[in-house]
Amino acid sequence: MSQGACRGEDPEIFFPIAAQGPALAQASAAKAVCRRCAVNAACLSFGLETSQEGIWGGTTREERLAMGPRPAGQPPALTARTPPETGDPAGNARITAKRQPARDGT
Repeated sequence: MSQGACRGEDPEIFFPIAAQGPALAQASAAKAVCRRCAVNAACLSFGLETSQEGIWGGTTREERLAMGPRPAGQPPALTARTPPETGDPAGNARITAKRQPARDGT
């Protein structure tokens, strides 16, 4: 992405080798770059459409797989940007489910 905020960054931070330990800090650093990027949505779409490894559009491959497949050209169901009201300091996108009624009808 020629306009990406990642252009001036070390590419290694966008490809953590694990999903735990020191790699979590690496993924968080990459996601912080994505949060300030003007082409975040396009990058996320590319990552979703091509099943890329690494951080794309502020998401890990695992996070993108959890979003599920989508037809080509359809925008992502959510963005990697987290609204400030979620209180997520890592800036991770959150998927929220609708509240299900209790079995007793309340």
